[in-house]
Amino acid sequence: MSSKKKVIENSVLYTMSSLLLKSAGFLLLPIYTRFLTPTDYGITNLASSFTQVATYVIAFSLYSALVRFYTDYSVDRETLKRFYGSIISFIGLMCITSFILMIVLRDFINRLFFDNLTFYPIILVTFVMVVFITLHSTHESILQGMQQGKKLTAINIIFFVLQVLLNLLLIGFFRLGALGVLLSTMILNIAYFFFMIYDLKKNNLVTFCFDKEILKEALTYSIPIMPHNLSTSVAGLASRVFINNSGSLYSVGLYSIAMQFGLLIDLVQSSVNKAFAPWFYDVMNKGEHEKHPEIKDLSHILLTLYSILYMLIGLFSQEAIFIMTNENYLMAWTVVPILVIAFSIKSIYYFYINLMFYYKEATKKIFISTLIGSFMDIFLSFILIPYYGMYGAAVAFLIAKAIIVIIVLVFSRKYNTVGYKIGNMLKVVLTSLIFMGIGLYFSLTRYMVEFNWLNVFYKFIVLFIYLAYIYIINHKVIKVMFISLKEMVNLKRNKNNEQ
Repeated sequence: MSSKKKVIENSVLYTMSSLLLKSAGFLLLPIYTRFLTPTDYGITNLASSFTQVATYVIAFSLYSALVRFYTDYSVDRETLKRFYGSIISFIGLMCITSFILMIVLRDFINRLFFDNLTFYPIILVTFVMVVFITLHSTHESILQGMQQGKKLTAINIIFFVLQVLLNLLLIGFFRLGALGVLLSTMILNIAYFFFMIYDLKKNNLVTFCFDKEILKEALTYSIPIMPHNLSTSVAGLASRVFINNSGSLYSVGLYSIAMQFGLLIDLVQSSVNKAFAPWFYDVMNKGEHEKHPEIKDLSHILLTLYSILYMLIGLFSQEAIFIMTNENYLMAWTVVPILVIAFSIKSIYYFYINLMFYYKEATKKIFISTLIGSFMDIFLSFILIPYYGMYGAAVAFLIAKAIIVIIVLVFSRKYNTVGYKIGNMLKVVLTSLIFMGIGLYFSLTRYMVEFNWLNVFYKFIVLFIYLAYIYIINHKVIKVMFISLKEMVNLKRNKNNEQ
């Protein structure tokens, strides 16, 4: 299989598996909103946001090192086993230490992050979740670095199905509310830990040890990346904490529903990037400069496909929320377009950040952009949320993403050897957002809290016009893709006939 074909295959697999696992909350919205009040939903999302931040802090962002250094260590099996063993042992030690600290500092953590909640049982269960989700993410990163897309997809599908069944049992049958959702996540991640140990031992992938040199190199790479990996998570947690303190957990629930739709864009982008990044590193490592135009063309195709996703979510999140939830959640859709703009800006960031990740000396600069962006998000959220509630949180998130992209663009100029042009990328993004704005005209002016079929029909017309525009602009690239696909099908058919 060619490297480019492997990128495309793994992109599809990572996207499917990540969407199933990480978008479980979105796919289960009809169930959640039937059995959970907006306050319950706010509690589960606040706990989830805390977990996302805590896992990266505990692991010192070593997930990135597991992906980046696989190509360096894969040539020597024993060294690779020591690399995995050292990372897992270090993260395991940090998990135990962090859990003890969280218990000792529970009153402080409660006041800082979980106002209006008692320690037992919600916060205690959240602390246990943090430990085992950290280890779960470690195993995922190992499989991603090895480009085992099929295996990771199969594992995530099984995990998702079990999560659905356990959620149905705990919140549907036992009516445990927010606690049921958290217990489900905790139980499944504890079970996954034992599977992780079995899988690594079965495939002879780990020698548990503390190799100081390996750990030093990995931590030197990963620690500067921590602000980058934490940027979105810290912003999300800060927004929810401020909304809870200024308003209520009910408002946190509405904002969290809106963020579920925005995160669908980021899930797709990050999933595709998980496949794109290892291929990108491999091409750059081999010094295949003749393939640099291929990197640029593939990036353009991916960004164009992302723009279609902006349109779908931006235009039809209103109808989706009307159908999937109840009347208590309806106004959540009005926040979604702001979040779509923010995540569309972040699309550009993914392409340029791969350049920064590849050049190891550049990783030390990444923290500057993410640190400034995260600070601005928190600062603006603190200023805007008391006056504008969840809309203030969304605007703060948008401004922070724009700031991060600008800084990364400036830093990446020194390393941009693949021909990326920000003007061309902005043209794709802004065009889709203009079409989205046109499509939302009647929703924002006449049908804000009403489901109207004429409005839906109008949105479909706008969407089809945009798709036609994309085809006209990119018809040559599309034609080449279809020809390549046809040749691949014919080649496979000829081989089957020969056999």
